[in-house]
Amino acid sequence: MPSRLEVPEAESSRKRPRVADGNDEEDRITETREARSSLRGDTRKRVRVSDAESSKDARRKIETTPSTEDEDENNGEPIEYPPDSPPRTQYDELRDGNFEHLQHEAEDDQRATQRLRFRPNRLGDNAVADNGIIESITCVNFMCHTRLHCELGPLLNFIVGENGSGKSAILTAITLCLGGKASSTNRGGSLKSFVKEGCDRAVLSVKIKNQGNDAYKYDIYGDSIVVERHFSKAGSSGFRVKSANGQTISTKRQEIEDIVEYFALQVDNPLNVLSQDNARQFLNASTKAQKYKFFIEGVQLQQLDNDYRLIKENLDQMIAKVPDQEERVKHAEDVLKKAKRKKEAIEGNRQIRIKHRTLRNQLAWSQVIAEEKELAEREKAHAQADDKVAEAERAVQEKTEALRVEDEALERIVGALETAKDEVVKAREHQEAAAEAKEAMLAEMRTIVTEEREAQQTVEAVSANIKRLEENIKAEEDRLEKANGEAHTAKLRELETEKARVQDIEKQIIENKAREPEFKKLFEDAKSELNTRENNLGRARERVTQVDSQIQNLKQKEPSKYSPYEAQIPHLISRIERETRFREKPIGPIGLHVRLLKPEWSNVLESYFGRSLNGFLVTSHEDSRLLQDMIKQIGLRDASVNVVKARTPLNLEGKEPDESFDTILRVLKFDNDLVRDQLIIQHMIEQVILIPERTKAQDIMFNGAPPRNVKAALCFQDGDRSAGLRLTGGNDMMATSPIQSRNQAPRMKGDISSHLAVLADQKRAAEAEYQAVLRQKQEAQAAVQDRKRAMEQWKKDQGVLSNKLRHAELAVNKIEEDLDQYDGADDRLKGLVEQRDELKNELRHHGMQFGVLVQKKKDKNEELKGLQGKFKEARLQLRDAEARLQKIEDKRKRLSDSRHITLTDLNEAHSMVDLLKEEKEHLAGKVARQTERVAEYTRQASAAAPTRVHVPENETYQSLEKQYNALTQRLQAEEKRHGMTEEQINNLVIKSIEERDQAVADLQSIVAVNQGLKQTLGLRLHRWRLFQRFISAQSRCNFQYLLSERGFRGKLLFDHQKKYLDLQVEPDKTEKRATGRSTKTLSGGEKSFSSICLLLSIWEAMGSPLRCLDEFDVFMDNVNRAISTNMLITAARRSVNRQYLFITPNAIEGRNTLDKDVKIIRLTDPRQRTLADH
Repeated sequence: MPSRLEVPEAESSRKRPRVADGNDEEDRITETREARSSLRGDTRKRVRVSDAESSKDARRKIETTPSTEDEDENNGEPIEYPPDSPPRTQYDELRDGNFEHLQHEAEDDQRATQRLRFRPNRLGDNAVADNGIIESITCVNFMCHTRLHCELGPLLNFIVGENGSGKSAILTAITLCLGGKASSTNRGGSLKSFVKEGCDRAVLSVKIKNQGNDAYKYDIYGDSIVVERHFSKAGSSGFRVKSANGQTISTKRQEIEDIVEYFALQVDNPLNVLSQDNARQFLNASTKAQKYKFFIEGVQLQQLDNDYRLIKENLDQMIAKVPDQEERVKHAEDVLKKAKRKKEAIEGNRQIRIKHRTLRNQLAWSQVIAEEKELAEREKAHAQADDKVAEAERAVQEKTEALRVEDEALERIVGALETAKDEVVKAREHQEAAAEAKEAMLAEMRTIVTEEREAQQTVEAVSANIKRLEENIKAEEDRLEKANGEAHTAKLRELETEKARVQDIEKQIIENKAREPEFKKLFEDAKSELNTRENNLGRARERVTQVDSQIQNLKQKEPSKYSPYEAQIPHLISRIERETRFREKPIGPIGLHVRLLKPEWSNVLESYFGRSLNGFLVTSHEDSRLLQDMIKQIGLRDASVNVVKARTPLNLEGKEPDESFDTILRVLKFDNDLVRDQLIIQHMIEQVILIPERTKAQDIMFNGAPPRNVKAALCFQDGDRSAGLRLTGGNDMMATSPIQSRNQAPRMKGDISSHLAVLADQKRAAEAEYQAVLRQKQEAQAAVQDRKRAMEQWKKDQGVLSNKLRHAELAVNKIEEDLDQYDGADDRLKGLVEQRDELKNELRHHGMQFGVLVQKKKDKNEELKGLQGKFKEARLQLRDAEARLQKIEDKRKRLSDSRHITLTDLNEAHSMVDLLKEEKEHLAGKVARQTERVAEYTRQASAAAPTRVHVPENETYQSLEKQYNALTQRLQAEEKRHGMTEEQINNLVIKSIEERDQAVADLQSIVAVNQGLKQTLGLRLHRWRLFQRFISAQSRCNFQYLLSERGFRGKLLFDHQKKYLDLQVEPDKTEKRATGRSTKTLSGGEKSFSSICLLLSIWEAMGSPLRCLDEFDVFMDNVNRAISTNMLITAARRSVNRQYLFITPNAIEGRNTLDKDVKIIRLTDPRQRTLADH
């Protein structure tokens, strides 16, 4: 049972009633928001008590009891129908306290009147509540409304409209949406009856303000809470609670109940939300018992009574358990006494029992010792297996390293093989191209020879015809000379002479024209040579500039060691220094740990190492992943990460070339052995020699086998010490690959003065090379000018010959004109001459063609000789490339075979590791099982003997067991005599003490809890009586005060014993009766006004922030309606943080009382809205 009990208490869900101590009970504030008790639990859900159904039945009676006015008219006296009450119980007597607290009515009324008198009379002091009030109501397909939306003010709201406009639907929607039952609205028996005719579903939505310091789950809902209820004709129903931004928070009814209870909305309180039927019943037709029922339910006295009644029932049940518990305590004491007597009877033979217990403990621990010996043997075997695994893993590492070296060699040879294949392909293509060119030239030569032969035959035939014609002309001339004299013959001879001169000039023109390609080729060759010299000059100038820039950079004051690297490297180094997750700090950049002893090799080695000097070294894959992530985040592009195993430096004994050679390793100095080993593995720096002169390097590498332990040689390019060549070869293969100048700041450390001296030498060499190239360019320019002048002279000679040809042709024409005078002498001679001339022209044409073909044949012969030479050279190159390819292929095959053997060995080593690991795991399992076995034996032994005992060396489990059995038989004889073992008796005593102590503790707990419940219930019932007393007095005074607003006199008559509440009102000021008149004798308006006063007096004692009243002025005349309206507004303004909803079908009177805190909401008939929409 708990040591402290949470006692029930009537309190507000937001604030407790303020109750003064001592003698200030008369100053108690008798307002309550909602009756609560701790019996409801954390969820503040209402307790369902045993008389809940009777309460519902009583409410139904209130709703269905007919008015007794007709009976009063017949009989003269009102007939009361008191409820059938059960006999008074012990709780009723305890609660009512013989009604002594109600014997001070006059004194209570006086105090209440004084408090009422000192209440501030100012109006308009009401403040808007931060939370718990309704901001808006929305109804969709509800009752007779397709959509009804109403925005409420925070304080006073009058909803005005004709019948059917939706006034009462708003109150019904509030009750249903906030979890009320359909039957409590008096509008329908189930939810589906509220769905509009012709629709399947209806939706209700109520928006509740949720601001201020005491907002409900403000971080979830925000400034408002939207409660939605969905229901359908089929009977389904559900809730949805949303935040201010429309997000659905919950769909559970429990959340609705928590919200309603937190804000104390009390939608099921018949006086809090007074529907149309309940308002009519309360204001006009309720009996005294019904009024009393309304009163105690409205001020939550009934709820408190139900809670306390339940506490009393639980208390009675717990009090009834006390005698039974006392009997259990007595029984436990008797059992304990009997057990102690048995224990005293077997206290003899203690030495025997001690010896028996010692033997039992030794028996238990002797098995543990045996198992521990077995565990030690298994652990020894497991350690040996561990050593074997470590040895096998070292073998795997060695094989892996060997495979890596062979893979690198194979990768290099594969690269060389691909290069050789490319060279073979290029050589074959070059040979094929040379063959094609040679064949094309031969075909062209055959064509030229054929054309030359044809031209020669044509010339010979034409020459024979000319000779024949000349003989005929000669004969004809002789004949004509005899006939005409020698003048004609002389002209003919002159014509022949001039024509021969024309032919000679034409021959000179043809010969000069044939030299045109030669002059053009010489000119183009000279221009090409000039362009080459200009490009070389540009490169030489750029080299001078680069060297000078390097000199200037080195001369800068204290250059940063990170300047040769990417700009983000310092940031990466800083992050590495701050990072704590590295197993070992990364090493890098690698170039910072390398010092170059011979600066003249700086550019060549910087280019040879490439990106390797930018890299970092780590000793584990975890550090590699961490560093690579950093590099990616920073954005480095050239920084690589290499994983190396921390080991002793590589032993290079017997693996380096002769001491007469400089190797890369010998010209470098390292401050970290891992950096040295990494460059040895990656670049074989211990077997790459450095030879400055190219010719000497070629002699060493290509003339016979390379020196021992030499894989390659590096040398400078001719005339450019900033660039180099890499030579590999010997009998197996020969290859030369260029090493371009890096032309950037050196990454390897070195002596700045020595480096400056080397750069100065390089600058002088570059300047000398620049001057040499400049002279070559000037010579090339002079050659271009010579070729240009030769071209111009050729063109000039061609023009002179053309001019001579024109003069010779003019002389021929002049002679032919002179011969025309002799035309009539002999036409036959003229015809012969013309034929001869035509043949001469034809001979001249074919002669020129033959000359061109001869010259072309000569040129083509020269070209063919060159093509044949190129073809032979290409064929030799192809043979050499194929030979190199075959050698490389043979070496690749040997390396591949060797790698296959190494890989097989590696796989076998892995298999051996796996086998040994399996054996190790098997032994580890045996060790683990034996360890568990030892632990289990130890646990069992510890259970028998918590302290480990010594077992003599000469004792075994069997010998100990024999001694133990002998003592056991002896003790069993003693125990047989007593009927129980010593252990059983000791356990019995311990158990009896525990049971006795538990029974006593339970009894004490029950008595303490009962006492606490009695005190708490007495205190709560005392406060309940005070609350009943003061709330009644406050209601009586408020009622009288409200009647006086109109000049009425009257009072409330409470009979708490009979559960009656009656009114007496005297509306006539002149009437001197003190008792007043019964409400049955009042007019309809006076009766309604009196009921309004009663309702306001009860409302004054209620704590809910929401007050709703439907059709309060139906039976009032205009005067009473105006007075009642002003009274409601005045009372509402005196309240604090309250929201009022008043519904009336009539216009609001008393406009002088209306202000900004009063909101009038006018509703129209939905049928009128429908017509207006059309």
